[in-house]
Formats: sequence, structure tokens, C-alpha cells
Amino acid sequence: MRKFILPVLTATVAAFAMWAADWPSLSGNPQREGWAKSEKAFTRENARNIELLYKFRVENQARGLSALTGPIVNGMLITYLGFKEMLVIGGSEDNVFAIDADLNRRIWNRHFEYKGNKPPVVPNAVCPGGLTAGLAMPGSSTAIARGPAPAPPPGRAGTPVAPIIPLAPGRGGLFATGFGRSGVFIAISSDGYMHPLNTSTGADKAPPVRFLPANSKVSALNINDSVIYAATQDGCGGNPNALYALDMSGDEPKLSTLPTNGAGAAGAGGTAIAADGTVFAQFPDGAGDIAGNYQDTVVALSKDLKVKDYFTPAEAPPPMPKDVAAPGITPVVFEWKSKTYVAVGSRNGRVYLLDAQSLGGADHNTPLVQSEPVAMPDLKYAGNGLQGTFSSWEDPETNTRWLYASLWGPPGPGAKGNAPNGSIVALRLVDRAGKPTLESAWVSRDMMAPAPTVTANGLVFALSSGESGREAKKNGKPYRVAALEKTASHATVYVLDGATGAELYSSGDMAAAFSHNSGLAVANRRIYFTTHDNTVFALGFIADQPQLTGK
Repeated sequence: MRKFILPVLTATVAAFAMWAADWPSLSGNPQREGWAKSEKAFTRENARNIELLYKFRVENQARGLSALTGPIVNGMLITYLGFKEMLVIGGSEDNVFAIDADLNRRIWNRHFEYKGNKPPVVPNAVCPGGLTAGLAMPGSSTAIARGPAPAPPPGRAGTPVAPIIPLAPGRGGLFATGFGRSGVFIAISSDGYMHPLNTSTGADKAPPVRFLPANSKVSALNINDSVIYAATQDGCGGNPNALYALDMSGDEPKLSTLPTNGAGAAGAGGTAIAADGTVFAQFPDGAGDIAGNYQDTVVALSKDLKVKDYFTPAEAPPPMPKDVAAPGITPVVFEWKSKTYVAVGSRNGRVYLLDAQSLGGADHNTPLVQSEPVAMPDLKYAGNGLQGTFSSWEDPETNTRWLYASLWGPPGPGAKGNAPNGSIVALRLVDRAGKPTLESAWVSRDMMAPAPTVTANGLVFALSSGESGREAKKNGKPYRVAALEKTASHATVYVLDGATGAELYSSGDMAAAFSHNSGLAVANRRIYFTTHDNTVFALGFIADQPQLTGK
């Protein structure tokens, strides 16, 4: 009898789990596409009806400008409380919080006790200390189940996630994806330990592993094929900047390191990973044995961080300002016309399209395509230029590949528009006479230091962070956090038409505080973001959420 019941139960459960999407890391997948591919609920016609579903304040103390990381979402977990869509965020005081995304209720929270080999640092504007890396879990926002899909259960419309995948032996089993996965959230505490957290309870599912130097400032995590990637930035804690890879596929963890000998990896994401496992990162300055002196150099790496190829723009970027937060934007990897491409930005204001199999040709300086300057460089501080991560999607009707980037400061002469404080700039990749061409399409309304964007269903979801871009030092001393907070405004979510940049929705003054080192998550008919006053916001359509109103 049990042999019969178990398969039936598994099939029934799988039918429910298949219809929930994840947002497992910054930008939604290891490629850093920022494309919520399965999200169809938001349209040009209904975007104006978006409203606040709820906000949730957590017990966390901000450190400098740092408070909460960007959200991640596990769309359907089997927990001791039943099926749950879980919203997970990190807190600057070495905290992790899990919230029931359907019911606006805390599920668990976890605090990490500091066990570093040197004392915690005093926070400042550039180096806050504490937990800085956005959490991640294995998987992708674009996974689709095999075979015919059942009708979605009430209130859980979406696109299926991956089916059951057998667990790998050893620690690699922690990183299984799809229904039936063991479930794990990866967090890096301020003492540098990697914690694989049980999704149901927040407890360590396996012993923590020393991964990074204590007190580092860490990019958002990336996970691929049981390997966790992170980049340390801005020399925080007195630690040299480097890329790190922690391979958890075997019986014992294996750590690989690539020092940058200069600035940390560009952008909020640190790395982007192609489907074949190649890792891409960009270094504003420094030097390496193979690529030589880094000048916004893009490197292609094996999973253990051995350099395979590189590209350095022939047009040198402006000099790196000293003692400032690392500028730049993380590469994005995507497929277009059956080839794999990498799009990167430079401090010279241009966007470059590279062939993933040969980044810069024989001389390592020749891109496939380069845009006109769409960003205006700033030589004084890391307040202007391309920032964060890209988002990208392909229009199946026209085969146009769209790229969206966050600009801090005014756009450059190659962009079509004017927004002095910051904006979203859109480029389209099209085929002109058999050759790929990057064209500037539009510049959004003015925004203050916009966070990385998300794209879904032909729309662009943007978060104007409301913060000052002046994360730098003046006369050798850090800007005072209080002064930067005083110049900040409040975070605002905008929904834009992906083809024209037209504003379809604004959250106005819904949020009271700015957002820092965060981003958006879009999944299962909801939009999530966090603010400096330790508040998590969920936006959507209240008519679709009867469990929140009791109606």
C-alpha cells in the first residue's frame, strides 16, 4: 500500500510545486540576466493598478549605509508548516530573516555569532562591516519543467520550475534544484564563514566553512554546479580584493582564489556564469599574470578561477579615483541567435558586446560591437557611470535583445535623453545586414542612484534608491555616514515600458527611507524591495491576495 501511496503523493505535490517561480539570487540567475522570464502577471495595461500588499519590519541594526540585502524568493518549499513561498533577506548585523511571502509572517530568523580571527570593524560609508553579501540559493528564475503542465492551483499562477533531480553525493547534494531538492540558502557572515541554511528552520544544514577573510565587503553571491562564487571589494577590513570560489561538490570543500592586485570585481554581482560553467568578471584596475595590467579588463575563468581568456578595451577608461567605492557594472551572459554573448560596461561610458568563446579576438582588444558612450564618466568619485548589474531579455517576435543598465549621474552623448541624477538607459541588440549592432533606445526619467533593474513581460522594474552616490573619501577621511544619510531621499519603485521607457507606475513616497546595496526581486505576481530602515516591501495586486485581506 505504501508503495502505491508515495508515488501518488509525490505526483500530487509536484503538480502544486511546478507552478511557482524562484528568484534565487541577485539578477535571478547565474548569468545575471535580471529576467523574470515566467512572470506574466504585470502588463502595460495593468501596471498602473499596482499597490502596496504589505511591509514587514525586521529587528536589525543598520551599519553605516548598510541595512538589508536584496531579497531572494523560493517559490514553493515543503516545510514543517506546509507549502510555503519564502522571502529571504540578509541583515547587516549578521542576521537572516525568512518571511512567509503569502501571509506576511515571519517564519524564522537567524543570527550569526562573530568568530573572526580579528575584531569586527567600525563601520564607515565605504566599509560597513557586518553581513554585506546578498544571499543566494541554487537554481534560476527561468527554469521550466519538462512535459505537460497542469493547471495552476488558485493564487499560484506562474511558470513551472525544474522537476525532481536526484541529489548528488557528498555536500553537493545541498545544491540540488527542482522539486524534491533538499533546500538550502547560502549566507556569508561577517567573519567570512559560509553557512548553508536549512530552508525550514534557518539552522546550519552542514557545518559552516571558512570562505572569505573576516570583515570583507562582499558582492552578491553566485552559485553554479555546487560552486559558490563571491568577490571582495574596496579593500575592507584591510583585506586585498579577490575573487573566491568554494567548490562543495566533493566530500571536502575546495577553495580557489584569484587576487586582483587592485580594485575588486566591478558591479554588485561580482561574477556572471555561462551555461558551460565559464565564469566572467571585470576588474577596473590591478594586474594579473595572463592579462597584464587591468583597465576594465574582462576575464573568462574556469570554475576554479584559472584565466582562460580576457578582453581589455582599447579606449582606456579614466583613471581610478583613490579611496572610493569600486565603480562599474557586472557582466551579463546571454544566448542570441544560437551564440553565447557577454555584455560589459566600461568607465569610459561604453557598452561592449563580446563573443563568449573569444572575448577580444587575437589582440584581446577587439569587441564584436561597442556602443557610443551612454554614460558620463566622473573622475572625482564613484558617483557616475554604469553601476550594479544589467538586465536583459529577448523579444521573440522581433529577435531583438534588450539591455538595460543603471546610470548614476548624467547620461553620455551616445544616450537618447537627459537625467542629471541618474536613470535607466536602454540599448537594443539587433541584426543589421548580418552583423550585430548595439543601438541606444531610450533614457528613463530622472532617478537617484538606481539599483539593478529587473525585466519581465516587456516591462522594466526599476528602484530609485534615493541615496547619494558619493561613497568616497574626502581628504583621506571617509564621508560621514550621517552626512550621506542627510542628503538621501527615499526609495521609489518605477515600472517602465521596456520598448519606450514610458513610466507606467510609481510607488511615490510609499517608502520613508532610502535603499542601499539592495535590488528588486520579481516573482509570483509580487515585487519586493528593502530599505535602510529595515523594512521589506511587497507590491502587487491586492485583488489577487485574498489571504492578506480575509476576503
